[in-house]
Amino acid sequence: MIRTGRLRRGAPILLIALACAALAGGGGASAAGGATVWVQTMDSCKQALGGAAYVLSGGGVTMTAESPAAQKVRVASASGCPLEQGDCARTTTGCLSFTGVAAGTYSLRETRPPAADTSNPEGYAPCEGGSACRSEVATVTVAAGGGVQATVTNLYPDGFTATWPSGSGRRAHHAYSGAANDPVVFHDFGLAPPGRGNQCDGDSDADDHLTGTPSAHCAYPESEEASACRPYPWSCPPARPAVTPPRRGGPR
Repeated sequence: MIRTGRLRRGAPILLIALACAALAGGGGASAAGGATVWVQTMDSCKQALGGAAYVLSGGGVTMTAESPAAQKVRVASASGCPLEQGDCARTTTGCLSFTGVAAGTYSLRETRPPAADTSNPEGYAPCEGGSACRSEVATVTVAAGGGVQATVTNLYPDGFTATWPSGSGRRAHHAYSGAANDPVVFHDFGLAPPGRGNQCDGDSDADDHLTGTPSAHCAYPESEEASACRPYPWSCPPARPAVTPPRRGGPR
């Protein structure tokens, strides 16, 4: 079952079930009024991941939704990573939706990444580009008629910014429609213990918990790491405890 968004305006209430048109791949206005916005979570390449949670907020409204835990599923075989286009019309893995979204502009963020698995033993960072990736956020705009346009901005460890969709790929457009066949796509980077695979800069700290081949933007500025190693997904080595030298002459 795909879980839908919950609206919080004072006490939380559960929104109505998804409209049939949305399940079939349609977007825009639903029968209950407002729009339905589909979201899909993927790994750093092409596999959909279940178990992530999101918050959609703006204009005094906050909605939350999460996708059920599930085994990874390959979304498409197109070349290149990350895969910019998702598909919740053909698979439910990693998919969730917010329903009854009123006209306005919203911020969409991931609040809980998918859980660790055998290929990613330290879990997932809720952004793309390496274990020290900085942030990933979507801007979602709902028009008065129910139409949806959304873009995702990802900030890499070295400060490089990427915006998806970029205009390439199978749809070749510059905004997600939020429909089931064109969901807003987030990419989470799979983490690994330092030294298990390739490292970014080889000193086994926050930007070296890598799976796969390091990207050109994987390195967090070394001079800033000490203050930036919190919170998750940072995994900096713990500070060494202070050692008190023994007193001369033995115990008294």
